[in-house]
Amino acid sequence: MSTFSVSFRIHQDSDRQRRYDTFVEQLESVGAGEYWAETTSFYFVKTAETIDAFCHRIYVHSGFNATKDMYVVMDTEVKAARARGAIQYPATLRSLVPFIVIQ
Repeated sequence: MSTFSVSFRIHQDSDRQRRYDTFVEQLESVGAGEYWAETTSFYFVKTAETIDAFCHRIYVHSGFNATKDMYVVMDTEVKAARARGAIQYPATLRSLVPFIVIQ
C-alpha cells in the first residue's frame, strides 16, 4: 500500500463544479478506502495502486481538464511525484521537487 498526498486546483468557470465533483469522486474511490480531506484541495490517500496508475485514473476517469486544472501527487514513502495540468512555474516546481515528473 502507498500513501499519496494530492494537491489540486480546479479552475473556476461554468463547468467547475462537475469537474471538481468527478475529480474528488476519483480520489475517494480508492481501493483501500482510506483518505483524509480536512483541508481545502488537499487529500492524503492510501491505495494499492502505483503512482502512475493512480494518476492515470484520476485524470482519465474524472472531468479534469489539463488545459486549465492542475494536480500534484506525491508518494509520502518514496521519492516519487507526478504533476499534470496548467502549471505556471514548472521550473520552480522542478527545483523544489527534482524527482517530479510533469505529465
